[in-house]
Amino acid sequence: MRYVALAAWVALGGLSLASCGGDADSAVAGGCDNCAAGQVCLNGSCVTPDAGTGGSGGGTGGGISTGGGGNCPAAQDCAGACCATGEFCALATRCAPDQPPCTDNDDCWFDSYCESGKCIPYETPPSKIKDDTCKVKIEIGQILPAVQCRWTEPPAGDPFPNHYQVMSTPVVVDFDLDEDAKTLLPSIVFTTFPTAGSYSQPGVLRVISGTDCAHQYTVPAPADATMSPASVAVGDIDANGRADIVAAAHGGGLIAFRYNTTTKAFERMWRSGTCSGGKGPPTAADTTGGGDQWSGPSIHDLNDDGIAEIVYGSAVYSSEGCLLGGGYPSYHKGVVPVIADVDEDGKPELVQGNAISEWNGSAWVAETYFVPGSLPLGQVAVAELGSFPLAAFSGQDRAEVVVVSAGQVRVQTLEGTVVFGPVAIPGGGSGGPPTVADFDGDGRREFASAGGGQYVVFDFDCLSGGSAAGCGGQSKTSGVLWTQPSQDNSSNVTGSSVFDFDADGSAEAVYADECFLRIYEGATGKVLYSAARSSGTTYENPVIVDVDGDFRTEIVSAVNDYAGSLGCPATDPLLPTASFATNHGIVVLRDEQDRWAASRPVWNQHAYAVTHVGDRGEIPKSSSVLVNWKQPGLNNFRQNVQGDLEALGEPDLTAGGNVGAVKCEGTIATVEARVCNRGTLPMVSGTEVSFFKDTETGALLCTAPIPQALKVGECTIVSCKADLKGDTIDVFVKVDSQGLSKECHENNNAAIYRGVACGVVPK
Repeated sequence: MRYVALAAWVALGGLSLASCGGDADSAVAGGCDNCAAGQVCLNGSCVTPDAGTGGSGGGTGGGISTGGGGNCPAAQDCAGACCATGEFCALATRCAPDQPPCTDNDDCWFDSYCESGKCIPYETPPSKIKDDTCKVKIEIGQILPAVQCRWTEPPAGDPFPNHYQVMSTPVVVDFDLDEDAKTLLPSIVFTTFPTAGSYSQPGVLRVISGTDCAHQYTVPAPADATMSPASVAVGDIDANGRADIVAAAHGGGLIAFRYNTTTKAFERMWRSGTCSGGKGPPTAADTTGGGDQWSGPSIHDLNDDGIAEIVYGSAVYSSEGCLLGGGYPSYHKGVVPVIADVDEDGKPELVQGNAISEWNGSAWVAETYFVPGSLPLGQVAVAELGSFPLAAFSGQDRAEVVVVSAGQVRVQTLEGTVVFGPVAIPGGGSGGPPTVADFDGDGRREFASAGGGQYVVFDFDCLSGGSAAGCGGQSKTSGVLWTQPSQDNSSNVTGSSVFDFDADGSAEAVYADECFLRIYEGATGKVLYSAARSSGTTYENPVIVDVDGDFRTEIVSAVNDYAGSLGCPATDPLLPTASFATNHGIVVLRDEQDRWAASRPVWNQHAYAVTHVGDRGEIPKSSSVLVNWKQPGLNNFRQNVQGDLEALGEPDLTAGGNVGAVKCEGTIATVEARVCNRGTLPMVSGTEVSFFKDTETGALLCTAPIPQALKVGECTIVSCKADLKGDTIDVFVKVDSQGLSKECHENNNAAIYRGVACGVVPK
């Protein structure tokens, strides 16, 4: 019914573009099809231009008056402008097409919104640039697993055709490979090894597209081999505006790569080692860490000079690869380095289970407030977990440190006082690197780790004297909020990640064991999602990120054939609808209907914390790093968030607005439309804008893609060329005429411009 009503209205008028000219803000009420010689169409009326008006293609400039003046009827006067027939004065501010009565924004064309039954142009008032009601409704219990894409092998001709096993944390960033800052096209970076059982052999670094898992680059030189089970890190280490790659080198030390815009390939920056006078390049390679470590590096600016350093274990390297100091602590297959300004003095510290240290330029200096006693080393996370006044800080509170060490979990203050545990991990095993988030939505933070046979979420409320309400309604003394069976008999040190998929304040846990990747409901542990994912497991964790630049969330996980011999069940015992299958490479998972909340397009290292890296891999100066646990909505570790995005936002494209005159070359017209995003989430580039003759069912004149991603409230001009064959026609504009782009309102994407002609010149 809506289309019929609008069709009747369109028959009366639209926006006028006469003789390749006209004002796209002006409505028309017919009357221009039979203008006399020497006249042009303006605001629906045939007028005689004066000497300043120009001819065909000249627009509406010159001496034709469209202001209120003395010739404007009172009923058409609008803040000094004269509204044409078929227009009304919107909010007593501006003339606008008088469309049929509306009930919501779907009823309005011409880049307008529905207000009290009238279609009002956006930006009237100026602050009205979006529809705040554009929100996705997510029922977290109804999510359905889907594989967005897989990378299973390199393309034909690759020098390492059999290197397709992956058993480390993949990382994601936009390297700007298309050299267009307006687009967002993240890539996935990881190392590969050949057959199951061969991860200690030289690894091969790969880069693939986050959009479709298409192979982008292999780093081919044998001298550039990486350590396959160790996670890589990405970030702009040389401050040139483009992210770089740092990986553990095969045999020890680190190796870094940058993208060369001339050769269109990644090339080695350096192989780490000792340097003459502290300046690169290194003169002798180092073997820090040796040949079998799983932890990988972390990238941070340690000295506030705007240039990143790289930490591997506790060894520190300059952006040129020079080994500056530190070493590689002995714990299992390496400690994932965690850097944070825990004492809030503006200088970052290396946080370990048995030490907290500050970098002085050549060595780590132990912070005197930390008294380690007999506390053992372990994998750590940092967050604010409760109020624990510290004598060293005049009774003030600071962040706490979660430590997973040799099968036990504890929480300690910056002074080394243990305030939780140690608690043995249910199900046994050494335990993986911890995560921190508000799992149960009570406003306080919980923490989690996986062992050999259980995934476990711990909660202070589940200790003696804790809040039963905050412990899922249970009175417990174990410190455990919930556990779920898992299978990681191989390494039992695998990592996990966190994300609030439905943006309800209660984060979900994401963990991949030897057989399945699962999403667990944060408050109860109920398995909401399960997908086959085979691995022999090291420290790897799935990463939750906008991997394809569509402002939606996906999960990226490493896969390998090891699990074929580990006795995985045919179906997931926790969610029998999920079937097991062995695979290898990289898998990108999404909700079947893309219903997960928005997230950032970056996950740059194993020890990921939101405030340590920018969306494009920028590494902030240490003094500019926001204290994570003090930022609204954060206080987390290994959890991604929306950044500046609306968590449940949706884009909404419109057409119309103030468009300049079309241009003519003979009978060829360049037709254009102003396309805007009036939703609450950015819209990716590439959505097609179609131009039709007369109506949406008329002949297709031409199409053009929206050339850039549109931020919330942002507009751009889209144009294409069409042969009008000397006719005077109406041009119907429809954004996303095939309905391929998901948006808030699907029926408000149209506009029509009346009386468009090229090659028909008034005499």
